[in-house]
Amino acid sequence: MKQKITDIQQVSENPLQHKIYLDDEPRIVIPSILINKFGLRIGLEITTEVIEKLIAADEAMRAKKYALDLLSENIYSKTQMEKQLDREGFGEETIEIIISELIVSGHIRDRQFAEKWVQRRLKSNPRGKILLRQELIDKGVDQETAEQVLSELKSEYENKLALQIAKKRVKMYTKLPNHVAKRRLHGFLARRGFESEVIMQVIAQVL
Repeated sequence: MKQKITDIQQVSENPLQHKIYLDDEPRIVIPSILINKFGLRIGLEITTEVIEKLIAADEAMRAKKYALDLLSENIYSKTQMEKQLDREGFGEETIEIIISELIVSGHIRDRQFAEKWVQRRLKSNPRGKILLRQELIDKGVDQETAEQVLSELKSEYENKLALQIAKKRVKMYTKLPNHVAKRRLHGFLARRGFESEVIMQVIAQVL
């Protein structure tokens, strides 16, 4: 079934969009750039398939703009961006296309996201590799990428980090028996994601 374009009007609120009238009825609003791309003009008869392509192209453009706006403010993993686009109401096929484009263009790089996340955590809320690994996986970073990034975190640095945290925490245990203080400090450092070997070394230094 074909419908005739009877009018094409610029949207007053947004000059970059045009409203398409089909058989004298306002049917779709699309970005102005699609007018030339699809060769749209008054009097042209278009099929339902073309209309669906116009709607899909419009959604893809809106989805990409939304994604790029988010990426201008922060770094997102592939999974995080998928969730953001889905939450905004974009279709599954559109999301898949846009995510692929963003990966190819380098706007989404899970390794870069993981590296930035680890750096930020170590500065603002220090924690060990175990917890960092789980956080990265929870953020949608695949386990292999998480392991690669965390492997670059040197053991000496993690030991130093654990020691700094332990020195602050141990001040709360000054009135406790030594064995109780050790048990509590061990539990605290374990919850912060440090491995047992690191914890035992640190406890031996501060208690």
